[in-house]
Amino acid sequence: QKPPLPFPPRTRKSMIFHEADYKRVDQYVSKMPSSLNYQTFAALVEYLTAPDTWDSIAKVRAIFRWVTSVDVFRMQLSRQPPRHSPMEYFQRIQNNMGNHAHLMAGLCQLAGIPCVIVGGINKSAAYEIGKSLNKERMSAQWNAVFVGGNWRFIDAFWASACVVGKKTGEWALVDADGDVEEQEENANEGETQHRINEFYFFPDPDQLIWTHFPDQPQWQLLEKIVTPKEFETHFYVRERFHILGMGIVPRTKIACIQETKDGETELCFGLPAERSSNHRFKYMVYRSRSAATQTKIDMFFDRFVLYEKQKDFLRFSLRFPVKGSFKIDIYGLDVKDGDVFDLCCTYIIECPQAKHNCLPYPDCPPIGWGPVSETEEAGLKPLSHKQAEIITKDGIVEIKLAKDRNLAFYQLLKHSLLEDTTLIKYSAAELTSSEALVHLRLPQKGEYALKLYAQDLKKQGPAQNILNYLINCSNVNPQTTPFPNLSTGLIGRNPLTDKSFGVQAISHPEAHINAKKGTVKIEFRADLDVELLCEMHTIDSEASRTMTHNVYNSGENWTFDLDMPIPGEYALNVFARSKEDSSQIYSVHSYLINSDGKKGSVTIEGDDDVDTSIPTETLETSEAEVTIPMPQHCKRPVALFYRRNGYDPPDPSQVNFFSTDDVNMVKVKLKNYGEYMLNLYDSEENGKKVKNIAKYQINRKRPGDIYTNINTAMDAIKTSTQSVKSSKEVSSLTSEDEAQMNARRNIQNAMDLKDIRHLEEAIKSFLAVGGSDNDPLVKKPRSLLEVLKAKQDLNEASQQRNLAKLEKAITRAKRANSNHDLDAQIALAVRLRDHLAKIDRLRHAVLTMEAKTIAEIRSYSNPPDGVHQCLIATCLLLGYQYKEVKIWQKVQVLLGKIGKDSVMRKISNFDAAAVPLKRAQLAKKIVQPYNKNQIRDVSAGAATFYVWAVGMIEEVETYGGTEQSDPLRLIQ
Repeated sequence: QKPPLPFPPRTRKSMIFHEADYKRVDQYVSKMPSSLNYQTFAALVEYLTAPDTWDSIAKVRAIFRWVTSVDVFRMQLSRQPPRHSPMEYFQRIQNNMGNHAHLMAGLCQLAGIPCVIVGGINKSAAYEIGKSLNKERMSAQWNAVFVGGNWRFIDAFWASACVVGKKTGEWALVDADGDVEEQEENANEGETQHRINEFYFFPDPDQLIWTHFPDQPQWQLLEKIVTPKEFETHFYVRERFHILGMGIVPRTKIACIQETKDGETELCFGLPAERSSNHRFKYMVYRSRSAATQTKIDMFFDRFVLYEKQKDFLRFSLRFPVKGSFKIDIYGLDVKDGDVFDLCCTYIIECPQAKHNCLPYPDCPPIGWGPVSETEEAGLKPLSHKQAEIITKDGIVEIKLAKDRNLAFYQLLKHSLLEDTTLIKYSAAELTSSEALVHLRLPQKGEYALKLYAQDLKKQGPAQNILNYLINCSNVNPQTTPFPNLSTGLIGRNPLTDKSFGVQAISHPEAHINAKKGTVKIEFRADLDVELLCEMHTIDSEASRTMTHNVYNSGENWTFDLDMPIPGEYALNVFARSKEDSSQIYSVHSYLINSDGKKGSVTIEGDDDVDTSIPTETLETSEAEVTIPMPQHCKRPVALFYRRNGYDPPDPSQVNFFSTDDVNMVKVKLKNYGEYMLNLYDSEENGKKVKNIAKYQINRKRPGDIYTNINTAMDAIKTSTQSVKSSKEVSSLTSEDEAQMNARRNIQNAMDLKDIRHLEEAIKSFLAVGGSDNDPLVKKPRSLLEVLKAKQDLNEASQQRNLAKLEKAITRAKRANSNHDLDAQIALAVRLRDHLAKIDRLRHAVLTMEAKTIAEIRSYSNPPDGVHQCLIATCLLLGYQYKEVKIWQKVQVLLGKIGKDSVMRKISNFDAAAVPLKRAQLAKKIVQPYNKNQIRDVSAGAATFYVWAVGMIEEVETYGGTEQSDPLRLIQ
């Protein structure tokens, strides 16, 4: 019987087929006797369609499941199948003499179900994205079956096979979802693997059309026919795009090849609001290898993509600091269905001109920007800002979120060119009974990232990142000042520590106080074995010289008596500590106090301004301990140590003060990788009042991640983003006095922000309006500039782990360190230098071994115990497989190689960062039963290899090895 003419189906797949409803069919097929594969097609079809209760959909389903169950490409037959048997046809498919479409058509026809073979082209592994269609290479066949009164598509081949690992060799991966990569792909045809893909059983025509284009337009089964040009130029879509319910919205770019405008472009898609909370997305950005040579910007390409996911919307905003040809792959998954990301779609992006003054985004959060499902799961709901991006004209921002539970809440403010510690004083968080708030006073124009974290009060360790905002500040109010010093950046009670110490604010439980007459008394209660301390601070120099505060204690009751005669903003930080532990204090409450001042004149003692700033530094280390020289003149030090975005319970052993060679030091234990704050205070003789003398942000990272210097990379694009006026702009002001006043303000602002470019331009501007090189205002910033540049050199040399550069950088830093600003950085750099020197000595000891020593080791026909093991460990570290070296004779061969394949050459070029951790651990297990003396007693040469191997194993363990989780697998 002639099949019906093609026409678009009246219903969608979701209306007539659900996989769970046909589980009984799938189970029936799985129980089919294997002997039927060697019988006739008629016998096979009779079995597959035997149940009387099955409709045509169930019968087609049974045939589809049988066809796709066979792994054709790995099929190995123990005997030649009979002619015209099902297995014989699979053998023909294996030999490219048949295909799945013909097999499906024949079986359906035997079952009495109309089925046609649709010929055309598809965007398979042979398709090169963005290239013209090649009919010869891309020709394909699939099926249309007539069931339930409608035509439905089936592609049994795509449903049972996929090509994995095919690469053209054209692209170099520069960013994998925020993880910087430096992978160049080599041309590879990939491997065909057997996987069952349910999407290709009855896919809807409007979804299949973008990968399967029929020769005959009527077999598109669409009301509106897609033209060959539309098919060719449409962005590359795979089935995961449709499975996740992604859709085209007015802002979606349809063309596969997109050209940037002013170095920027945006990719947008719709999402199903009712289920998108379970969806996760990743991206990978590639740069064409035919483009210009690699620049430093490739190191930071992860921060040139903004990813935003809302309930009904998905957006990727890209900016390019260099011109070239790029490719972006977007991957997605539904967490209810598994943890493996699959490709959703791909675009080619042509960037003929880089974005002018293109800075990277301040951060690249894995969860993306704006409110996400994690926000809601944490019990928070944005009230004031519901989008990813915030625009502010004056730098003053207040963010409000509703909260439905008690929680710990943290905020981090970031900028591409400013250190996190510099920005601490420009942001503050606050918790009320029903809201979480963040107050911002941005110091200069530009882009900022505000990262918010939250966790249950009972949880310990790092909190989960639940929301990120990108804030664009177009200008700043010159009258805006930073917050006075807040110990942890949280205003109000600290819910994590006040209960631990039995502390309760009695008179003022809130976060803000208005001192109308310039005075206030604040009462607390605390456990008897707990001591309370306080710190008072203001930004204003005159106010700092006139303010006073006293502490009174009677049993459990504590009173803080504050006098603030000059109007302004003040902070009071209240700390608790156990009377048994005098070295550490814990923040329990911070107040932001607005004083109206006292009527009448206020006597200010002394003429010199008081420096109210607190020295802040960022230290990066990979080690579990860090030792920092104490600031000079600190007599009674105490420390506040905490995780910036999480909670670690009080631990008296984490901070230790000690002296060595008449230098006071503080040692801090870093239990895990993460960002920590160490606030050092000097306490008064009675111990009740403290003064913050230094703040250190200590970032413990894996060695390959530390000292990443964005300023160095930015030199490649010669950006200039300073908010300071240029020298030409300043000199054009009408009044010379006004010009100098502005120039002085710019210098002070640049010093506060510790921005090298900003500071250089500010000094230049000051001199351009008549300022003198001998002016004290110039000498101080020049000194700071030398400190900042010396610190930058230290970071660069440390990041490169280059011994010669590190020695030079340490020398420069010591020369610039007249005020001891670089004590901590120099201490860390010296420790790294000594470590690198040790590694260099180990390498040198091996490379200078005499040839006769190597010959002696090779001469062993049966080496003494430990010798073979030392060489196995050495060879494992150098990249050899265990099976290649477990036999001594093979090690002898390796020791005899010369040139680039020689063991010595490999040791000379050894890079511990490139060794997988498991490989180093195996090497460690092999040499662990031995020590250096045991090996030296039997072979001095083998002992040299032993010492080198042990040293390199430690180096690899420090790095954490190269093994990473699958980039396309969800990190739980």
